[in-house]
Amino acid sequence: MRIAHISDSHITPGGEFKKEPFSQIVEEVNRLPFDLVVHTGDVTDSGLREAYEHSKAFIDTIKKPLVIIPGNHDSRNVGYELFNEYYGEFNGVKEGDDYVLLYVDSSIPDRNEGRVGSSKFNWLKTQLMKYSSKKIKIVAVHHHLVPVPKAGTERNVLFNAGDLMDLLQKYNVNLVLSGHRHYPNVVDVDDMIISNAGCMSCRKVRAGDACSYNQVDISPQKITITIRRVGNERSQCYGSAGDTAPSRPQHFQEYQPHEYPRVSSEIFISEGKKLARIIHIAGTFFSDRKMFERKKFENAVRKINALSPDLVVHCGDIVEAGIPLHYDLAETYLSQISSPVVYTPGPRDINYIGYELFPRLAGGWDQDFENPLVHVHAVNSSQYDSDVGAVGRFELAKLERGIREQEQDMSIVFLHHNVIPLPHIREKGLLEDAGDVLKTLCDLQVDLVLTGHSSYPYASRVDNTVISNANAVSGQYVRSLFGNSFNVVDIFDRVLIISELHSLWRSKRIMGIWWRKTSRRNNSVRTLHLT
Repeated sequence: MRIAHISDSHITPGGEFKKEPFSQIVEEVNRLPFDLVVHTGDVTDSGLREAYEHSKAFIDTIKKPLVIIPGNHDSRNVGYELFNEYYGEFNGVKEGDDYVLLYVDSSIPDRNEGRVGSSKFNWLKTQLMKYSSKKIKIVAVHHHLVPVPKAGTERNVLFNAGDLMDLLQKYNVNLVLSGHRHYPNVVDVDDMIISNAGCMSCRKVRAGDACSYNQVDISPQKITITIRRVGNERSQCYGSAGDTAPSRPQHFQEYQPHEYPRVSSEIFISEGKKLARIIHIAGTFFSDRKMFERKKFENAVRKINALSPDLVVHCGDIVEAGIPLHYDLAETYLSQISSPVVYTPGPRDINYIGYELFPRLAGGWDQDFENPLVHVHAVNSSQYDSDVGAVGRFELAKLERGIREQEQDMSIVFLHHNVIPLPHIREKGLLEDAGDVLKTLCDLQVDLVLTGHSSYPYASRVDNTVISNANAVSGQYVRSLFGNSFNVVDIFDRVLIISELHSLWRSKRIMGIWWRKTSRRNNSVRTLHLT
């Protein structure tokens, strides 16, 4: 099966629309053996009737089966009523012999942000249950689910992206198609491939990029996504997909395809030799008020000391407020931990005079830790008197140099703010430069990223990088029905296991098991599914 994934054509009389790349892409799609074309929104630029009328003449030149969903621009100026008139249903199902495509409208009238509201969320869940037997399950939505690189300040991700990702993974969705950010990007999140298409025909491309579309090839063995850019002489061509179709015009640049094996369930047999154990905590919230639950912290410390970890990583919100009293309490309580501890600050830790107090507690701002197995890199993502997190280009370049220069085979990065969406948090904890940070971490094949914002326990894999977020270990505000907890990261020579332990009771649950990249011939981390 071959899909042409197009997005963000922004067709309108004059304005941002570029007719030439649109025509070039349509000519190629019509000529080559595509089974389906999926347009993931922003067909028009303004949502006005004249824009819809103008766009219809262009869209009708596509001579392949076509599915279109609205984007935020299509819903402007009450354009959502016109979308139905010109292009049909906002949400729907397209079924094939061995596949199903579910498409969902994520637009909010006159806003750039997106949301899959509760009724659509439940509809999607029902459809996923109905078509659970399909070998290939595809979901299309306009707004992006994970941060996209070269998109500037991260914004307009789906408000409930974490909840949607959690739903799609539970029902074994193979492929997600999205657009919106005007830059093509492909990632693998625990064997669910997310394809973000760039601009098909809009002047507003990012970082001097070209208009493009994504070619998606699905076979029983793998999913291959190739970004097809309209000729850009300044761009480097990294390779080709080796397509056997007729020769293609020279005005297209074909970039190295992203190939992802379609995995089947594996039975976990042996994790191999244990190499290290790391305790991952956040949200202690030390204070003299009810926010801090002393009994839970002290009981958690007893468990941590009994587990004899090689390192404890504290990912921020150490204190409720950056004042001397709270830092004095932090020093007293943290001294109960018998293992080495490294810290990175959360916003609470550096407000008021916490900016001066944090380095006294932590022994400075640079909190790197290393042994013969692993190098742990600290990143400060917090800003003084602001809840907004950012790493920044300078710090990101410094981190990249540190990872490239380290001698150890295994690299771990820890910071406070989230780099991927989490369930139940409406994306308030995302870094404002999450797209660039996530892309850098994945390109460097960082083994593990530890974060601590939003008081929700979560673990997942993006490409070859496992990402773990810690719940609040002893703060009253949690988003998990499991209650306060901390994470245990066990590193074996074959696998990486992340578990969650309740702060007060002896409850434990495994959040994920992943093959370590050093143990796989293809040098990649794969999810290990329990059966």
